[in-house]
Amino acid sequence: MRYPKEQKSETRRRILNAAARLFRESGYDGVGVDAIMSEVGLTAGGFYSHFPSKEALFSEAMALALSPAGTLRAKTGSRASTSGEPDPLVNLIKGYLSRNHRDAVADGCPLPTLSADVARKSDATRERFEDQFLMFVKQIEMLMPDGSETATDQALSLLAQCVGGLLLSRAVKDRKLSDRILKSCRDAALKTSGNQEDRQ
Repeated sequence: MRYPKEQKSETRRRILNAAARLFRESGYDGVGVDAIMSEVGLTAGGFYSHFPSKEALFSEAMALALSPAGTLRAKTGSRASTSGEPDPLVNLIKGYLSRNHRDAVADGCPLPTLSADVARKSDATRERFEDQFLMFVKQIEMLMPDGSETATDQALSLLAQCVGGLLLSRAVKDRKLSDRILKSCRDAALKTSGNQEDRQ
């Protein structure tokens, strides 16, 4: 049975959204095509009419999750700058290294959950990841204080602090230790960004 082009496009979009969430939640090896298709109410038999392979789906889903909407969405908290306006870089740091983001694995940034999976995939998948990663770095760089000659290096360092801190906070069992990791990494990231230490 043939479906209208618009319906096929919508089905593909639903599969991508479900895959992006499930891959973040369980990793590449932790979720199969059956589970992804079941999530959108379809059987695995129709998968290959939309994607040539599971890795191809992973590559596209990872890129979707790393898009601006996926990585820079508001998480929690805000802080005013000296001019009284919200500081988007501080908001990003505090939202990224927050308890809410730590606990929302399936809906959070894919970098802490999928980077290790990407490292074991094909060059094409890694290149696609790198392109999206550099776009994310560029967005952070644009939030850095004006006039910084090392904005790219600062953005890379800040992102590494955020991703590493979130990853470790999720890995440990002790909740107090997890909170302490978030707090210490938040302080370090705020210093890297040129903002004052987090006192909350």
